[in-house]
Amino acid sequence: MAVGSAATAAGLLAWTRRRVGPGSPWFALAVAWLPMTALGTVSHVVPFRLPAAWHRLRTVEIDGRLHERLGVPLAKRLLRRGPATLFNPGLRLPVEPTPERLDGLAHRMCTAEASHIVAGAATLVGVVHAAARGRWRAAAWTLALDVTVNGYPVLLQRYNRVLLRRRFGPATAAGG
Repeated sequence: MAVGSAATAAGLLAWTRRRVGPGSPWFALAVAWLPMTALGTVSHVVPFRLPAAWHRLRTVEIDGRLHERLGVPLAKRLLRRGPATLFNPGLRLPVEPTPERLDGLAHRMCTAEASHIVAGAATLVGVVHAAARGRWRAAAWTLALDVTVNGYPVLLQRYNRVLLRRRFGPATAAGG
């Protein structure tokens, strides 16, 4: 499945490059979106996490103010509407918030966070490549879309774990 997802993403990326050109905002969107969807698809079948140190909430994050100042609650409201809700239906507060279900939710949040971190890093390779070739417009578009498609979802998963911690206590916020 991983090979199929990667091959599909690479094929679509090549097709998009030929159709719209490497400087197009549409190509930048493909560079940011396709690795994320490939990793997201694989992570539903084979969940993965980064080392616990990556997922641990930092002192500056615990009260949630950093995320709020960065606009994460607005991103959360936008992602909870429309087609974006289809991507991770398991990232919802359980109807019956038992410790086991909350722990499962926190682990799914860490999996989503890890997927976006890896996809964001892969997309940064595209940003560096475009900048090294002097394609500053492409680099800027790709970076802006990487922050939108991968950066904010990472912050959102971390903020959601802050909210879990605030509502249910530190034991429920895995990695936090």
